[in-house]
Amino acid sequence: MSVRKIIALPAVSLTAVAGVVLHAGAASAAEQGRGSVTMTLQSGPLDVLAAPCGGEPLVVALTNSGPEGAYADVFITPERPLVTSHDVISTYVPPDGDVVVRVQVSAPLGSAGGTHDVSLRLGPHGPRQDASVTVTPKPSGPGANLALGGPVNASSTHGNFHVCGAVDGNTDSEAWSTRTGWNDGTRTVFPDTYTVEFGAPQPIDRIVLYTLDSARYPAARYGLRDFDVQVLGGGEWTTVSSVRGNATGRLEISPDPVVSATSVRVVALASNSGDYSRIVELEVYQDS
Repeated sequence: MSVRKIIALPAVSLTAVAGVVLHAGAASAAEQGRGSVTMTLQSGPLDVLAAPCGGEPLVVALTNSGPEGAYADVFITPERPLVTSHDVISTYVPPDGDVVVRVQVSAPLGSAGGTHDVSLRLGPHGPRQDASVTVTPKPSGPGANLALGGPVNASSTHGNFHVCGAVDGNTDSEAWSTRTGWNDGTRTVFPDTYTVEFGAPQPIDRIVLYTLDSARYPAARYGLRDFDVQVLGGGEWTTVSSVRGNATGRLEISPDPVVSATSVRVVALASNSGDYSRIVELEVYQDS
C-alpha cells in the first residue's frame, strides 16, 4: 500500500489519563458515525529478544477513505510476557490519507521462549487483528554474546540515535544510521563512555568492538582513535586494554588472564574526526 500522507503523532491535542488517551474537543470517528478508517498491520511476525534492548517495532497503518478527516483509536493488548510501548493510540487521520504509527513490542529479561500475540482493535468495538511475536531468551553460557540486548547505558546519546543501537546484533557499518549503532551526544567533548551490564559476575574471554568503518565513513576518518576497555569486578573498574591511534573498524581484545566482571565499558578518549564517539557494535564473549 502506498502511503499518501503521514502525520506525526500527536496530530491533535491529547491528554493521557490513567493510560487512556482522551481527545480534546472532538469525538471519535466511531462516535460521529463515519466508519471510514481501516487498520492494516504493515510488519510481519516479529522476533524479540527477552532483554532491555531486544524489542522490535510493530508498524500499523490507519487509512481514511472518506472525504472528511476522522479521529481513530487503536486499543492494544499484549499477551504476557509481552510488553508494548502503548496501550492505546489515538490520532487524527486526514481525508483520503494515511497515518503510520509504530508500537514497540518487547519482553522482560528472563522471559521464557515462545510465541505470543499482540491484539489490536480499531475502536472499542471495531475489527481486531492479532500480530504474532516470537520471544527468544537472552543468550548465556559458553559461546554466547553476553552484551546482546543489553542492558546498556552511556554517558550521553545523540538525539537521533538510541543507546541500544550498539548491542542490537548488527555489526554492519554500511547500515550506520539512526537504525543501528551508537553516537554520543556531546560534540567535541571527551571522554564518552558506553557500558554493558550483566547483573552477575561473568567470565570474560573476548571483547569485540566495531567502530564506524564503511565506504562512506572509513574508520581512519570517523572511527574511534583512542579508547580504553574496562571491566567492573569486585566493585572496581580495571583497564584490560588501552588502544591509541586506531584506524581500523574491528578490534578484538582478549583479557589475559580471563577476568570475571559484572560490566564492560568502553571509555572513548578521542575519535579520528574529533567530534563524536561512534560504536557500531560491542560484543562480549564467554568462550568456555
